[in-house]
Amino acid sequence: MRSRFTFLFRQKLKLQIITTSLTGGLVAGYIFSKYKPIVHAETDISVKVGERISTLPTYSMTEVAKHTTAEKGYWLAYKDGVYDITSYVENHPGGKMVLRSAGKALEACWKIFTMHDMDHVYEILEEYRIGNLPPGEREANQREQEKITDLFQYDPERLNIKENFFVRSKRPFNAETKPSVLISSFITPVEQFFVRNHMHVPFVNINEYKLEIGNGKSTHSLSFDDLTEKYQSYTITSTLACSGNRRGAMNNEEQGTIRGAPWYVGAIGNARWTGVRLRDVLQSLGLDKEGKYVQFYGLDCETPKRCYGGSIPIEKALNHGYPLRIIVPGSIGARSVKWVNRIVVSDKESDSPWQIFDYKLLPTSVKQPQKSDYDAAPAIQDLNVNSAICYPSSNEDGNKVKILSVQPNHNDIKNKKLTIKGYALSGGGKQIQNVQVSLDHGKTWLKAELEQLAEPHMRAWTWTQWTYHIPFDDLPSKPFDIICRATDTNANSQPESPVGIWNVLGHMNNAWHKITLQIDEKCLKKGS
Repeated sequence: MRSRFTFLFRQKLKLQIITTSLTGGLVAGYIFSKYKPIVHAETDISVKVGERISTLPTYSMTEVAKHTTAEKGYWLAYKDGVYDITSYVENHPGGKMVLRSAGKALEACWKIFTMHDMDHVYEILEEYRIGNLPPGEREANQREQEKITDLFQYDPERLNIKENFFVRSKRPFNAETKPSVLISSFITPVEQFFVRNHMHVPFVNINEYKLEIGNGKSTHSLSFDDLTEKYQSYTITSTLACSGNRRGAMNNEEQGTIRGAPWYVGAIGNARWTGVRLRDVLQSLGLDKEGKYVQFYGLDCETPKRCYGGSIPIEKALNHGYPLRIIVPGSIGARSVKWVNRIVVSDKESDSPWQIFDYKLLPTSVKQPQKSDYDAAPAIQDLNVNSAICYPSSNEDGNKVKILSVQPNHNDIKNKKLTIKGYALSGGGKQIQNVQVSLDHGKTWLKAELEQLAEPHMRAWTWTQWTYHIPFDDLPSKPFDIICRATDTNANSQPESPVGIWNVLGHMNNAWHKITLQIDEKCLKKGS
């Protein structure tokens, strides 16, 4: 989202037998241990994570330090608590991969725990609780922790957070744009664009930046100046959206809680992007005649061999040509790899965990992702058709607002109509054909006014913003629902409910969006 590049420049972390703070989240594995003498604590929300539990045994840091291998298990300490995360490491889809790529087992354990960003990470950690540290060792733990390099120290300052965002996690920083802010402009300002990070923000020296491009046989290196001076720049307008947008609405008691950040409707933004075309770069290096995929890897790394990455079919790169950074119009945001420093043309998809595990649509029947056959599920590429209501909206998290109390604004009172606004989009270059609004739970539908760019067929990369005005006379005095749905030019439309598309990782929720309103009757009388 920022114009500057960043370059990873880090002091190498020392191996610590004392744990760092948990900075991200995790996909919890089922709880068990192959070490029978160890009993995990029952999860109790009344217990503060890491605080002493008198009924559990005591283990010294010396004992914790002995458990850093597959044979002896993987133990960690946090505050006064001791945790056995062996089962998590063994059953997490990317756990063993990290252990293979990291030279230090204990440090690697924490990297596994920080793969994902979920709000309840500490509570999930407590499920692995087996004991306490001896009195006094907690303080030593914290002193050692302060000596560890803070991977998030170079994260940029976040301005006007409360005004613009709902923050989903602080480390890594993830925040979605508030609905009313999102719909206030067709082009989302940089300072209001949603933020999706999987790790810390790397620090970059632009003078040392190099982009490596190869095919496994040969590698070419391009500087930032090479890219800007040797290739023509282009500007496109494209919407970027997280595949987990609207994830929060997938949670239900019958099917269970989904994994991942509980995005409302704001993990999306529309911007103008300027850069060189990947197609031009590949052609200039003779890399456009081979391979089935183009892999991208960024500078945001957990270990030197484990950086965020993804891939797209090579046809996408050659048919359309995507500006570097990487922007892949029409695809889920996960494929637009940030801080890209390595591109590989290959017959295989990227082996990044975020390509082969995280961003896949698992069957509704799967409740435990660590047991799923990930090879049977293709990586998500294109966005699906979707829409959301952004105005009226609350300044509070939309996931938590059951009934929204609304006071019509001055213009609405003057025109005697309540204004409803939102956005719609589809993937793969498909344009939005119509957006409809219902006030009677889908029995009848009303066509909204559309604001959209005139784009070539199958090259519609931007969202559509829509508006509908409800006459005051049609507004009930009691709380009522407003529903929206969109249809694209390929006749794809949205399902009524998320029940049929529920998946444990919470991707691609495009069910009808609904809000419940309560209109201030005093305001309605002013318009009469």
